[in-house]
Amino acid sequence: MKKITIITATIIVLFTSCRREADYMPYIGENGKLAYSTYAEQFDYLWKVLSTGYVFWDVDTTDWDAMYERYLPAFQELDKKYERQGYVPTDELQTLYTGLVGGLVDHHLTFRVKNLHPAPDDQSSTVSVTPYALEIPTRDYYYESAGEENQRIQFFLQNIENQYTVEAHESCVAYAEELGMTITYHYILFRLPDGRKVPYLWQSSAGITPVMLQNGEGAQLLDHYFRAIMETPREQVAGIILDNRCNRGGYQDDLDYLVGSYLNQKTEIFKTRYKEGPGRYEHSPWTSYYQSPITRYHRDITAENIPYVVLCDINSVSMGEIEPMIIKAVLPTAHTIGERTHGGTGPLQPANCIDLNYGGPFGTSNLSVGHYVYTSTFEAQISGKVWEGIGHTPDEIVLRKDHNGDLKPQLDAALEYIQKH
Repeated sequence: MKKITIITATIIVLFTSCRREADYMPYIGENGKLAYSTYAEQFDYLWKVLSTGYVFWDVDTTDWDAMYERYLPAFQELDKKYERQGYVPTDELQTLYTGLVGGLVDHHLTFRVKNLHPAPDDQSSTVSVTPYALEIPTRDYYYESAGEENQRIQFFLQNIENQYTVEAHESCVAYAEELGMTITYHYILFRLPDGRKVPYLWQSSAGITPVMLQNGEGAQLLDHYFRAIMETPREQVAGIILDNRCNRGGYQDDLDYLVGSYLNQKTEIFKTRYKEGPGRYEHSPWTSYYQSPITRYHRDITAENIPYVVLCDINSVSMGEIEPMIIKAVLPTAHTIGERTHGGTGPLQPANCIDLNYGGPFGTSNLSVGHYVYTSTFEAQISGKVWEGIGHTPDEIVLRKDHNGDLKPQLDAALEYIQKH
């Protein structure tokens, strides 16, 4: 993904009572205004920066101008309330900002604002809005406790030998230093009733590339998975499974291994664009990204007609859902199973890496003052469409319905598909 850095500017925001400014402000990332004298001024500033820096206005159906006209009087009323009583309850501010940004399509968006004058008994003085947390519970297959799902999957995999015939099983926790995160892996070599084998990998995040570079236990486990795919004779290998359920995203370069290992020629895999001007629709041209074959691990699974199944669920996020989308798009033997994914497909860059770019995160993560808005830097297009807020709908829907739902049917469906193909 292209690397970008920030350009700074000094901004003076002029505020008028009931009319939004006709012009847009330059985008200034984390170096913008953080202090306000009124709630209306705070709202006006944040509305304008999102007008400029939000990359999804071409696919987001929110009438942003109408939002200004609707919510400005409400924030002016908060200023009057403060003048009368000396504070404004944070829950009232929360209600307004939830209404303003809660319906935006960006499923990476986190919007946080410090209350200028909280009530003395407020338990928190920070407003926080995450649109995905409002949208996802409306899905008919929603289940709670995404954090618990990670543990539930690991418990299921740790006891996998009780339910399946397994020839090999390794698990480890690897620290991906470049990403600053720990990643849990399970490599399993299943043996089907007819004796054929199915190499399987579950990954809690997308960090294969940095883990491989560290040459530790994680790299050894991943090497065993890929070697099982590459070295097992065709009559003995039935298919491949990549399990991205509850995968929270991570590193784009993992596609080298998960896609490049199976390609014979350079292939376009997706496109991105960013905001290059202050107007809402001033995007850069679409830039194509190509995946080249890699030589470290390589097998032409298309020519050999080896099924490649990817499992995904409602908690597959960012690269956790982009991987199955791209694998499905470019590899003819790929098949996806599970639930429609999270819907956060817009790539991200930190604010201090933005240069000549009018979009992405802004504010400060230190919310002793001001605000912090974490939003996608790029818009991504896969298979000719922007999937933000939608996610990937698998070829074969297998639902769990709730957080106590059985994990086994989804894996069973993957193994059954492989046996039939």
